[in-house]
Amino acid sequence: MEKQDNFYIGWINKIPVKFKTEYELVMMFSSISFYPVKASLKLYLIKDQEKIEINSIKSLEDKVLIDNEESALDFVRLFTKPELHVFFDLYAIEVFKKGENPFEPYGSVDEDFYLKYNLKPAKVLKENHYFIVERFLMFYPDDEGIIPKRIALVKEYVYPNGKYENEIINEIYDPKIDLIKTPID
Repeated sequence: MEKQDNFYIGWINKIPVKFKTEYELVMMFSSISFYPVKASLKLYLIKDQEKIEINSIKSLEDKVLIDNEESALDFVRLFTKPELHVFFDLYAIEVFKKGENPFEPYGSVDEDFYLKYNLKPAKVLKENHYFIVERFLMFYPDDEGIIPKRIALVKEYVYPNGKYENEIINEIYDPKIDLIKTPID
């Protein structure tokens, strides 16, 4: 592991997102402090001597190539991955039925809860010049902790250059949501 300015470099492998050039996604973490998490972790796109900090969804705009339904879904899942959630400003993870969750236990709900609220797997539709991803996300409190945990059906608009927008279609509040594990629990 390489060290640079009190940060260790950890290469992130197996990220299915396609970058426009030969960027590599790199996570750097401090050897000094791990609290608050955002202060001790950094995410960069690196190519030769160029280093671009990734600190929001918008910072990926014009750096990715979204050319099909699968790449649109991979892109939105990048910023709801439990291990990368701190770098993006969505404060959400995808909800899956237990046993079908690649990020188990984060965002896993039991089958009764899944059926009660008619939760469904993510689906992607191609429109003229963009993709629409519909999936259930569990939002958890941001740094201020004001908004309670909730699950929402979200429609996410993904453009070929990585521009991202979303709208909440339907929200679910249930006391059981507080028991669902998130990366910040």
